[in-house]
Amino acid sequence: MSFLFYLFMLFLWERWYMGGSLSPVRYFRRADVRRRARHALDLNPAAYDARVDLARDALERGRPAAAETLLAPIVSRDDTAEIVRMHGEALLGVGRHEEAVTAFRKALDVDRREVESRLGLAKSLSALKRWEEASVAIETFRVTRPGDARGSWAESAIRRGGGDGPAALESLRELIREQRLKPGYAKRRDRKWSFKARAALLFGRPPTRAW
Repeated sequence: MSFLFYLFMLFLWERWYMGGSLSPVRYFRRADVRRRARHALDLNPAAYDARVDLARDALERGRPAAAETLLAPIVSRDDTAEIVRMHGEALLGVGRHEEAVTAFRKALDVDRREVESRLGLAKSLSALKRWEEASVAIETFRVTRPGDARGSWAESAIRRGGGDGPAALESLRELIREQRLKPGYAKRRDRKWSFKARAALLFGRPPTRAW
């Protein structure tokens, strides 16, 4: 029993330290949303809201292939920025980087304020090793969303890919400095990136991937 208790406590610590949330209510709510959306989709395969809810949940849980399957039937007839951006994230997750670039650019054409699409564009371009274009995209994201740890991490990977190792390490140091200035909830939210940045600095190895 004590061994199981220690495993449970380790799980709680990991969820809090790396994810910033301990509330079990959140997971029950997400499970309920999935259940309702799947039921709606079973009744009506064309149910738009159910597809979007399930795709959003799949992306949050790191299942891009499932999200792409759900979004593919509707993205061709729905060009709202959020749907196109979500499809881009799914395409990026399954390794279809050229298509992801197209999707993120389309989302930005629809709505220039779609900041998440700017980050997705930088990631996709870096995956294609188009470093100059990726640098422009991530710099724009960093201006629009200063202090976002994901931006600093992506910037570090892009700078390394472009051959500027010292600047890549400086991006990681900037990530850690920014983390110190954040309020408590934001620190917990971004602890994963802070932990990864400190580990990368410890070994002197900037990230090779922008996410």
